[in-house]
Amino acid sequence: MKSRPAFSLIELMLVVVIIGIVYAMALSSFKAPEKEDIDSFSLRTLPQYLRKNFSLMDAKIVCFKPCGKCQLMVDGELNQDSIDLFSSSDVTSYALDVKGFAQEKEFVPHDITDGYTEACFILHKRANDSISPIVLESEGKFIYYRAGYEEVQEYDSLASIQAEYQKIVNIIRDGIDF
Repeated sequence: MKSRPAFSLIELMLVVVIIGIVYAMALSSFKAPEKEDIDSFSLRTLPQYLRKNFSLMDAKIVCFKPCGKCQLMVDGELNQDSIDLFSSSDVTSYALDVKGFAQEKEFVPHDITDGYTEACFILHKRANDSISPIVLESEGKFIYYRAGYEEVQEYDSLASIQAEYQKIVNIIRDGIDF
């Protein structure tokens, strides 16, 4: 009778270790941010954090009133761990209308379980890594998250954001021939 070749104990242990390493790497990519990552957060670095850690995913940082207590939502799934992002709770969010005028942003729930009604701001990064435009005011400064991939800018007033927005609209409008 012929004996069949079999795996040795060493080979089996090696396969189990490799599977364990791959599993640990996959599991670690879906955790909430670590404390040292959170300490380095600021309103200016949130888009970079979302793009770096959730590439090709739809990700939102939802900060509830009072601002600073936030939760991460990735591909529609809300992470139940609360993240303390900011020491200041005086963050106000604004949206720019088509003429560039800032209106304080109200978040309307998509459904009863949404919970956005108590949000002070939501930073939304889409799966293509573009950011939804929003203006945040904190500690007398205005942070402007532009649509797309543009760099986050900090301003001293809403009027300066509105003026820049209007200038861009005029350039686009003047450059289009109908």
